[in-house]
Formats: sequence, structure tokens, C-alpha cells
Amino acid sequence: MPVAKVYVPAGVLTPDQRRDIVKGIHDVINSVEKRSANAQTYVLINEVPAGDWGNAGTIYTPRS
Repeated sequence: MPVAKVYVPAGVLTPDQRRDIVKGIHDVINSVEKRSANAQTYVLINEVPAGDWGNAGTIYTPRS
């Protein structure tokens, strides 16, 4: 069974957004692999603490 890992800054996703991400990734993997809609696909959402997330020398923190 596939396992997908998603990394996001801590505190930025609502429960609805988490569900949408899990469902979307599940649907894409099952579609690409031509699996049934009921096939198991695990999605792990990992929250990265503020200050540990960045790109091109910029450290990101959640918006207030």
C-alpha cells in the first residue's frame, strides 16, 4: 500500500483542509495506479515547527 508524506508549516491547516489533502492524494495515487477507490493509501501530514521551514534563505513562520 502506498504511503505519501506531506510537510506543512505547523498550525496552517484546518481540519477540513487536512481531509481535502488526504482525499486528494488518495484519489490521485489510486487513479495513477489504476486501483479501486477503496484501496488503502496512507497520507501522513507532518507539521514543521515555525523557524524550521524555509526556502532560498528565508525562514517561514505562520501568519498571525
